[in-house]
Amino acid sequence: MYLGNRDETHHVTVTVTNEGGEALFEKEYQLSDSNEADEDATFPASTNPETIVVTVDGTRFERDWPGFEQSELPCDGPNEAGIEIYVESAQDGTPDIRLEADCQSITGE
Repeated sequence: MYLGNRDETHHVTVTVTNEGGEALFEKEYQLSDSNEADEDATFPASTNPETIVVTVDGTRFERDWPGFEQSELPCDGPNEAGIEIYVESAQDGTPDIRLEADCQSITGE
């Protein structure tokens, strides 16, 4: 989760669900210049994510979890598929999001 325009503040909720509609991940963020990123939001790899719902200041965005159509996927070795969510502003000033799929290596401490 990243704040694209650092001079803005947004209340953001992210929910990832599986095919059955069960929530696999849900988290609220208050993004601002002093808190512009959260890079460690994980959920178990065996849960088969299907849908991502991002709400930015009351505006709802729903996207399919990126699949094999993404050139970065599938991931090799110990890496897991992940997404980066960027909260940005559209040309008209309304909230917008950008999703980028990638492979990430998650390690425990």
